[in-house]
Amino acid sequence: MSKKRSLTRRIFMIGSASIAGVAIAGVGIGTGYLASVDVDGLGASKNDTGSVDVTAWINIAPDNKVTIYVPFLEMGQGTHTGMGQLVAEELGIDIEAENVSVTHPSRELSAYANWTMFLNRRPEEEAGPVTWFSQRAIAAMRMVATGGSTAIVGNWSGVRQAGATARELLKAAAAQKLGVPADKLSQHHTEFSTPDGAQIVKFGDLAELALQQTPPTNIKLRGHEDFTVIGKSVPRLDIPEKVRGAARYGIDVRLPDMVFAALHQAPVFGAKIKKIDEGQARKRHGIIDIVNLETAVAVVADNTWRAKQAVEALDITYEWPAEFADSSKIKADLKSRIEAEDYTRTDSRRDIPLHFEQAAKTIEAVYETPYLAHATMEPMNTTVWWKEDDTVEVWSPTQSQTATRWAAEAAGSAKDVTVHVTYAGGGFGRRAETDFAIYAAKVAHALKGRPVQVIWSREEDMRHDDYRPGAIAKMSAGLDAAGKISVLKAEVGSQSVFASYLPRNLGMPAPASQDEATLEGILKSPYLPPAWQVSAVDVDTSIPVGFWRSVGHSNNSFFMECFADECATGAGLDPAQFKLANLPANSREARVLKLLMEKAGWTGPLGNGKGRGLAVHKSFRSVVGAVLDVSVDDEKTVTLEKAVMVCDCGTVINPRLVEAQMQGGLIFGLTAAAFGEITVEQGKVTQGNFDEYEMLKLASAPSIEVHLMPGTDLPGGVGEPGTPPAAPALANAIFAATGERIRTLPISKAGYSIAEA
Repeated sequence: MSKKRSLTRRIFMIGSASIAGVAIAGVGIGTGYLASVDVDGLGASKNDTGSVDVTAWINIAPDNKVTIYVPFLEMGQGTHTGMGQLVAEELGIDIEAENVSVTHPSRELSAYANWTMFLNRRPEEEAGPVTWFSQRAIAAMRMVATGGSTAIVGNWSGVRQAGATARELLKAAAAQKLGVPADKLSQHHTEFSTPDGAQIVKFGDLAELALQQTPPTNIKLRGHEDFTVIGKSVPRLDIPEKVRGAARYGIDVRLPDMVFAALHQAPVFGAKIKKIDEGQARKRHGIIDIVNLETAVAVVADNTWRAKQAVEALDITYEWPAEFADSSKIKADLKSRIEAEDYTRTDSRRDIPLHFEQAAKTIEAVYETPYLAHATMEPMNTTVWWKEDDTVEVWSPTQSQTATRWAAEAAGSAKDVTVHVTYAGGGFGRRAETDFAIYAAKVAHALKGRPVQVIWSREEDMRHDDYRPGAIAKMSAGLDAAGKISVLKAEVGSQSVFASYLPRNLGMPAPASQDEATLEGILKSPYLPPAWQVSAVDVDTSIPVGFWRSVGHSNNSFFMECFADECATGAGLDPAQFKLANLPANSREARVLKLLMEKAGWTGPLGNGKGRGLAVHKSFRSVVGAVLDVSVDDEKTVTLEKAVMVCDCGTVINPRLVEAQMQGGLIFGLTAAAFGEITVEQGKVTQGNFDEYEMLKLASAPSIEVHLMPGTDLPGGVGEPGTPPAAPALANAIFAATGERIRTLPISKAGYSIAEA
C-alpha cells in the first residue's frame, strides 16, 4: 500500500477529541494541504472528449447531452434517480428528457467523499473548526462509498448547490453570448432564450464559455413551495435499460481477450491452503492457469463453467486453525457473559436495583437472533485488467470505489488504478467488503496482460459471506402502578461489526467497546424511562461479520418492539396504546404510531386464529412503523395477509422510490424472520444455496400499503429503515393469533412455516 494511503488512513483514525484539539489549536485551518481539499466540487473543467464538467456533478457535451454524475452504487434502491432529481431541481432541467442521463463517475474526487457516513454527521447540522477539519480529512482520502442510507442525507444541500451553480454559470455564459442581461433570459430545459424568444442558445453551445465565468457565491436554493422535481414520482432512470437487457452488471462485463476464473476458498474460517494436488485439472480443455491465493485457489479458463468444474476437481490440503468457530458455542459464551455481567460497555441512569425494587410489576425475557447472509441475487464478482505496464482497470459492483482501488493496489505494484462501478444485483452491505476485489486483483496480477473476471459460485458466496451477527438480549423492565415502564435494563450480546469490518477492509483497529452498532436502536430509544441501563458483551471469533441492511437495528428492533409488546401484555393494555403511553408525546415515533393506527384501522384483537403485530422503529434518521395482519392454522402455518406501513423520512424526494424501499425492506426483514439462519459447525457454514437458505416467495408475500408522512424536515435515509420493524411485527402478530411468544428467530425454530397462496 502506498505511503499516501497510510497517511490518509491515519488522518481518518484520529478520534473526535484529537480532531477538536488540532482544529481548535488552529493547525492547518485556512492554510496548508487541507485548505486545498475541494469538498464542494463547484469548479468547472474541460475533458479530453470535449465535454465540460460544469461542476463535479454535471457534465455538458457539445451535442447538448447532460450527464449527471452520481458516485453512489445503484443496486436497485433508485439512488441514481433520487440524486438526479436533486440536481435537476436546481439546474432547471427535465430529468426525464432523452438528452439527460445519470452515470457513476470513474473519477474519485474529494467532493464525492461520503464523510456523512464515516462521521455520522449531517452537513446542515455541523459548523466550526472541528467539522471543517473532519470534512477535509475524509475528503482528502477521497473515500467514495455507498452505505448507511446516506446518499441523499449527505448531499441534500451540496448537490443542489452544484446544480444551482451550474445553472448560473451557464446563464452567465448565455447572457454574454446573446448580449442580454442574465436576469432577462428565460430557461426551458437545456436552452436559454431572449425575452422575445427570437434567439435561443443551448447548454451544449455554452459549456466552454461557462468555464470562463466566475462561480457565484451565496446562491439561494429553491424552497419547498417552489419544487417541481423534488417530491415527484419520477420513474426510475435505470429501469428502461434493464428492461431492454442493456444494463451492465458486474457479471455482464466483457472485454477483448478476457478470461474467467472460478474460486474455491478454504472451507473453514481461518484455514489456509497448504498443498494443491492439481491432478488432471490443469490438463482439462480450456484451462489457462491455477493460482494459489493462500486462503483460496482460483482456476482460470476460457469460460466460467470450465473454470468451475476444474476448481472442484482439485485435491487441496489445508492448514487448519488452532480453534474452530461454532455458532452454538458462541451463543452459549454470550449467554454466560451476560449472566456474569461481564460487559464490554455499559451505560446507565439512576439507581437501577432500587427502581426495580419499587416497581409494581417486573417483566423479563430473553431473545435470540441468528447469523444471517446477505444472499444477493448477483453473486460476488469483479473483473480486473492488469496491464503489462502495471496500470490497472477494475470493473466491479462495489459499494466503495476507493476501497476497491486500495484492494487492487495491495495486490501488486500498480502504477495507476481506475475503478469502473457497474450496476449491482443487490448489495445490502455485502459489497462494502473488499474480499471479492482482492481475489480478482491477485488473479489478474498473476495473469498480466489479460482481463480476468472472477465470479463466485452461489455456494462460495453463501459460505464465505461477511455475516450479520447473531445476538442475544436479556430484557428486564419494571412497570409502575399505571402500567408505564419505570425502569428498563437491556443486556445485548453480539459480535462487533466494526471490530470485524475495519481491520479486515481498511486496516484500522476498532475496539468492540466503541462499536455503536451493537446497541443502536436501544441506547437512544424513546422508550427509555428515567431509570435505565443498557449494556453490551462482545465475543471474539473467526466468523467475519459486516454491515447487513440496517445493521444493529435489525436485531435491536426485534428485542425492543417485542419486549414492549410483552410489557403491554403484562400491564393488561393494548400494545398500541401501551406504546403511545410510553413514547414522548411530541416524538416522531408517537406521530408515526398514531397515523399507523389510523391507516391500519387498529381496533384491538381480531380473534379466530388471526393476529395483528405492531412495530415502530427509528433508524438512519427516519421512523418507520408497520402493522402486519396474519392468520395461523392448527399446523402452525402462517399466512401473511396484509401489511400497512407509515414512514417519516422528512422531505420526500421521490414518493414512489420511498414506497418501493419500504416494501423491499419489509420483505427483506420478513424473509430473515421466517427462514434466515446461518449456522457454523466445526468452522464451516452448513448452508450453501437457496434450498437451505430460503427466500420469501411472491406467493407468500403480504399486500403492502405504504403511507408517507408529509414534511419539510431534512431528508432521512430510506434504503434500510423498512427492515427493522419486520421481525417484531411478525412475532407480535403470531402472539396475537396464537398466544405463543416468539423469542428466537427464525420462527421456523418454533415450528412455524409460511403459507403460499
